[in-house]
Amino acid sequence: MGREQMAIEGRDDALAALRSALRTSAPGGRLLIVRGDAGIGKTRLLDAAGRRWRARGTRVAQVRGRSRATAAETGTDRYGVGAVVDALRQDFDRFGDCGLVDAISALARFQQHQAEEPAARFPAVAAELNWVFGRISSRGPVVVLVDDVLDIADPVPLLQAARRPGCLVVASIRPDDAAASVSAEMLDLADEVIDLDPLADEHIEALVGDDLDESVHTALRAALGPLYGNPGTVLATVEALRDRGRLVTDGDRLRLDDQASICLPYDHDLLLRARRLGSLGPRLLATTAWLGAFGIDDLPAVADALGEDVAECGRTVDRLVENGLLVGDVRGRLCCLCPALAVSAVAEERAAVRCLAGPSAEFPKPALLRETGGSPLAAAPAQPPSAAQSWSATESRIVELIGMGLTNRRIGSALGLSEKTVESQLTRLFAKTGCRSRVALVAAANSAGSLRGAALRGRSAA
Repeated sequence: MGREQMAIEGRDDALAALRSALRTSAPGGRLLIVRGDAGIGKTRLLDAAGRRWRARGTRVAQVRGRSRATAAETGTDRYGVGAVVDALRQDFDRFGDCGLVDAISALARFQQHQAEEPAARFPAVAAELNWVFGRISSRGPVVVLVDDVLDIADPVPLLQAARRPGCLVVASIRPDDAAASVSAEMLDLADEVIDLDPLADEHIEALVGDDLDESVHTALRAALGPLYGNPGTVLATVEALRDRGRLVTDGDRLRLDDQASICLPYDHDLLLRARRLGSLGPRLLATTAWLGAFGIDDLPAVADALGEDVAECGRTVDRLVENGLLVGDVRGRLCCLCPALAVSAVAEERAAVRCLAGPSAEFPKPALLRETGGSPLAAAPAQPPSAAQSWSATESRIVELIGMGLTNRRIGSALGLSEKTVESQLTRLFAKTGCRSRVALVAAANSAGSLRGAALRGRSAA
């Protein structure tokens, strides 16, 4: 996600809060939780704070948790002992003395035997952690930074051991982390919680650089929606556009080479979440690029189109909502969090695209497709293509954004129009074409070739 490239932009308040926490840290220590979505800049914030503290002579231990899944699978490092050992070894020159060498060795031995008797050995591990942090804090202020703390299966003993002798402990978490019970326990223990909100547009633009044409930012806002304020997502998406050769020089600025839709980077956290739900999750997300928002009443038709059990589709939709991948619109219907996520799902789930686009060897032709002659987009426009060709640039752009899955409110934001103006434009388009649905409008425009970059045609997946 390009974390290492991320500048600290728009985070002055958070940095000031961290500096203040060290000054006001009590003899019993202090625990701060930095909370924010994946890619919002938690890692970079902790790294920047650590550098500033070191420059002022404060000793800093950066503990980086190992994968929770790996710990659960192997039965090792449940309490983050290995991560502590790695941190102390890396900064031994700042912390080290002869006694600490023995303590590090003891912790390493405990870690090796955790898989054999984890419960029986916990009291000894806790005692050793208490002794280690007590020793390193006896020589002056110490800050312990734990990034993605919930990557440690049971981090609470570690945080308590570090805070008890007077260390300032700063740990970062995601608000939607699956370990809800552990997260709640940590929040109860915390002396302060710092929430990282999305950055303002001007900070995002300064972060990315001044070589992008404003049209690129407009396209990014439309594709990323609420993720446009997430610096990690924006940086990684721009980097992916560069790598794919989609940014071309136009004078002294870069612009998109065409109007094809923008995908999320392959390793984006949202896509990783979707994949963890099994094959059905990404396929359901892919359908939103074709159908836009759908209601619960539409679920049987969607399940029929995908050849899946409707109850299983319902359960997967619930999990997509829980993971923040599907969200409700103003009418209570479900749509993808942002168009780029839907387009990315289309790019990955070719089977879903083939199913919705027409008959294939893998799927029977379901009723939902038969109603439109083979595809939800195949409904013929009531007017001949020449009617669509007479649309204005604004009308064409509105329908293109409908095809990308945007609501009227988001379309208005992307084009600088009010939601009421967008609705009025749509009313005129329905009257002009005789179309009776948003899908039919997109189909009419596609038939006329007026939506060069519509996500529904899947050109970005090529």
